[in-house]
Amino acid sequence: MKRLVLACCVILTLSGCALTSTYTVDSSGQVSGTTTFGLPKSAVRNVTTVEQWGHVLQDNNFPTPTPTPADSTSASPAPTVSCGPGEDLVHSLWTYSCEVSGDVSVLSQATDVSGLSGSDSGDGSSTGLRISRVGKTLTVTQPTGNGEDGFSLQGISLFYTNSTITFPGEVTSVTGGAEKIDENTVSFTSDESQVADMVATVVLANVNSAPTTLDLVANPSPLLAGSADVELTASLASPSVGQVTFFDGDVRLGSADVDMQGTAKFIAGIQPDGTHNYKAVFKPNDWMKVDQSQDEASLSFKTLKMSKYPNISGIGKVGATLGLANLKSRPAATQVSYKWLRNGKVIAGQSGKTYKVVAADFRKRIAVRVTLKKPEYLAITFDTQAIQVSKR
Repeated sequence: MKRLVLACCVILTLSGCALTSTYTVDSSGQVSGTTTFGLPKSAVRNVTTVEQWGHVLQDNNFPTPTPTPADSTSASPAPTVSCGPGEDLVHSLWTYSCEVSGDVSVLSQATDVSGLSGSDSGDGSSTGLRISRVGKTLTVTQPTGNGEDGFSLQGISLFYTNSTITFPGEVTSVTGGAEKIDENTVSFTSDESQVADMVATVVLANVNSAPTTLDLVANPSPLLAGSADVELTASLASPSVGQVTFFDGDVRLGSADVDMQGTAKFIAGIQPDGTHNYKAVFKPNDWMKVDQSQDEASLSFKTLKMSKYPNISGIGKVGATLGLANLKSRPAATQVSYKWLRNGKVIAGQSGKTYKVVAADFRKRIAVRVTLKKPEYLAITFDTQAIQVSKR
């Protein structure tokens, strides 16, 4: 639906548009329904009929509607139209509707407007409905978009969405503005004024899902400035399509999709030394058939800090002796190793504190790769800036 919304925004000349969706989820987890984009008729000039509106859509690269059976040249009926232009006479809107069907993952996809100005969360997560299940309890959330001014789309002063869903279970609670329509149906209506998440809980009547377990491993890679990059790897016992969200304590770090092997990897970014309690939560796309799961991993590490960035001492001349200056760490490293480099490649047999420049180094760049170690601390490896050997 993201492409649908973006394309409609291109043809807008006045403000105000809406994305409305109505779905039904059956007891097997299959979804059917319709998503409709509508905009005021006054927003499009020189359009007075649905046919003209259809031409406007075609000119803006919308999919051409499937021919109706009456237009078919074969004896068998043509496929049912999945998308097409229309009009809402009650609200004076031009519309473009698409029938939606598939497993339960289509609910989030069809309501996702990520990437539009003001609605992207910045961490790759969807701004569509977020749905998770623990046991028989389903939690459905309509997020605020950017968390500050709700849905705010560039060039449009008002944009609202309405998603109405009927579940094979009982709606037990609604908060934040979500509305319970009847025992099985809930509605989420949001616009640019939404500042709090809308949440509904549903208890499903029958769930026959496959349990899966998640294992989390945290692996730190040291950085020079007394911190580390931490790679988080979450592995499912049974691979399933979905997304893993990673946390450090209560702080949400971001999300990653599960690959074909059932793993999701995430670089937590610069992490200060100390103890971290990482958590990974797996949310399957097919939440009707696969259980949500999570795991935690505690990681404690200490890093060496550099008081100064070391540099090569000596001159770039054949026969000169090069060394390393300003090599200091806090606390002091107990083991230091060296590998001298010529144009970025290790020079065989040169692993001492100093290096004597040879004829083969003329017009080459010389640097040194240094590794600092201390028990109970992460080792640091870095390359110094290179110097040019320009004299014989």
